[in-house]
Amino acid sequence: MGLIEDLMSNNYLITPSAYYLLVDAYKRDFTLAELIKFAKAKGTFVIDSALAKEFLSQKGVSPMESSTQSPSQEAPSLEEYISSESAPSGEISEEPSSLNESAELAASSTKMAEAVLSSGDASRTSISTGTIPESGEETYEISQSGEEEGSFSGGESFISTGDVETAGVGGDFESETEVKESILSEASDESLPVESETVVEEALPENGNGYNNGYVNGDENGNGVKPKVVYGDYGVPIAYVGEEIPGKEKSYSVYSDFKISPVEGFHYRAKEIPDDYEVVFDVKNVKFALPKAKNAAGKEGDIIIKVYSDYFRSRLRKMRRILRENPEIGGVIDIAKLGYVRGDDEVTIIGLVNSKKETAKGFMFEVEDNTGVIKVFINRNNEESKKFFQIMPDAVVAFRGRYSGRGIFFANRIYLPDVPKFKREKPPLEEKVYAVLLSDIHVGSNKFCEKAFMRFLEWLNGDVNNKAEEEFVSRIKYMIIAGDVVDGIGIYPGQYNELAIPDIFDQYEALANLLSNVPEHITMFIGPGNHDAARTALPQPGFYEEYARPLLKLKNAVIISNPAVIRLHGRDFLIAHGRGIEDVVTALPNRSHHRPAEAMLDLLKLRHLAPTFGEKVPIAPDSEDTLVIESVPDLFQAGHVHVMQYKMYNGVFLINTGTWQAQTEFQKMVNIVPTPARVPIIDIETARLRAVIRFDQYCEGV
Repeated sequence: MGLIEDLMSNNYLITPSAYYLLVDAYKRDFTLAELIKFAKAKGTFVIDSALAKEFLSQKGVSPMESSTQSPSQEAPSLEEYISSESAPSGEISEEPSSLNESAELAASSTKMAEAVLSSGDASRTSISTGTIPESGEETYEISQSGEEEGSFSGGESFISTGDVETAGVGGDFESETEVKESILSEASDESLPVESETVVEEALPENGNGYNNGYVNGDENGNGVKPKVVYGDYGVPIAYVGEEIPGKEKSYSVYSDFKISPVEGFHYRAKEIPDDYEVVFDVKNVKFALPKAKNAAGKEGDIIIKVYSDYFRSRLRKMRRILRENPEIGGVIDIAKLGYVRGDDEVTIIGLVNSKKETAKGFMFEVEDNTGVIKVFINRNNEESKKFFQIMPDAVVAFRGRYSGRGIFFANRIYLPDVPKFKREKPPLEEKVYAVLLSDIHVGSNKFCEKAFMRFLEWLNGDVNNKAEEEFVSRIKYMIIAGDVVDGIGIYPGQYNELAIPDIFDQYEALANLLSNVPEHITMFIGPGNHDAARTALPQPGFYEEYARPLLKLKNAVIISNPAVIRLHGRDFLIAHGRGIEDVVTALPNRSHHRPAEAMLDLLKLRHLAPTFGEKVPIAPDSEDTLVIESVPDLFQAGHVHVMQYKMYNGVFLINTGTWQAQTEFQKMVNIVPTPARVPIIDIETARLRAVIRFDQYCEGV
């Protein structure tokens, strides 16, 4: 690809004047990664002529320099070629005195290449200033039925791309003219290193369900370094990763020097309790059937249509099974067979709600199943009509009533998938064991509650204030983090100005350094959110490994998908980041980001984490709908909106676990107040809230 295509694929723009300044030197005097890193350091995504001139000046390249020559021009001597091309490496040992001495040329070429390779070996340096804050006194709250108001993490949802690192300086060369190529080929079989474009394999390595690891290795580019192309959604390259430029110190901390040791003599009862957990559902373990084209002449869009058709058929099939478990629902019939039903007979139809509207006398739905589409009407005087305000577009519901024979189904009952009113009791545990639930840590943001999170880690290591807290800490065996573990890069306009760590790789390194202080007997389950380096669309199979590799190295960490179901000592915990809350607030009346547990309850009643297609929440073109809540959980955890709130419904405990980020500038503009640095402790036996430990007194800006 050319310079323009390469920049656009990484969400950067270039003006025509800047293009003509840079195009001749591209891949000869600088790489794409170097240009992007320079533009990111300047805080812009538009490369204009002024920035181009400054960049070329920094690289020691004249803006008017050109790498092409007409056939009539005399080719430069090999001595000039070597000295000018290898100047950045700083070392050239011998230069040939004559073009006719092929042996000397080969020796010079070899030494020059060795000098180039050695130039990229400088050690990487960083500055770390993380300090342990002074300990203070925390307070904890026993669970109550009160509600709290809070915030919504505003902004658009795009994938984090992060800084692009570069290969060693001066290590890449490109032949300028055919004359030079012929001279080099005649002189020696050992040619100078030539930069080649990254070769990307068409078939990416998969993990069994059609998802790849997010990146692929390319061929060597001539200097011994294998560049990697990191892919985002649907095969779009989002970063070109090489070696970091040596000798450049960081102006921020990644907490590499922050280390905590457990309080001497502190007794962890959880260490003596055997592990009992199972990841019951993870998107990475689902094997999707690949769509098949009808014939070779079909259009590319036909495949997408086929996949989404399979997706909604899968949803309808799963929802029909859930609804049929309701003993009140009987006489289910396909829409296409309504014409065979007598007018006085009551029947039930189950379908997706394509649309709904309010009329003068009641409410009208357009409902579709695998066999057809029909209008469904319910009178506003019917008590069941209130459920109109609980139904989201594309949700699956059941209607009971009579068919008019004129294309309208008159309903007198509406059934939501919902959850049963009664649940079978589970056997008690031999002793108490607890879990802490977190979400939306946002490491890398300048609003990240750094001191509060450090104090929380000290607390986990036994630095407690009283006997009650000591009992809690000693029995904590699990930690669940429901997405947005870092703040990401490029998530919303102007985010760069609010980043304390402007490099996505360093954000994950910083997070891993912090979480390495969690006691080893505590198993951490970590899933992605919309700020993370992961697929933007739901469901999210996990983090892109190229970015989140530091997390994978943590011995007590288990990476899960979004959503996932974890079984702890026989209790099922449904973990989702909670982006579906956005669509609930948009589609249903009297819903707010300040009361996320109410929106979570709406999703639970519809038994789906993101029912509406084509609105704020992007849905991946998978052949199976894995966002259906097929089995009723004991606990439903979400985050995303930065407000802690909890609620009980038919034996299911719903909790939104807040955030570790103070109020951002965007939240100030829309008057949203988050509830950061609050840690809910869950009694696993009952799957209920045991206490809330607050560290918000250590969070600046609260």
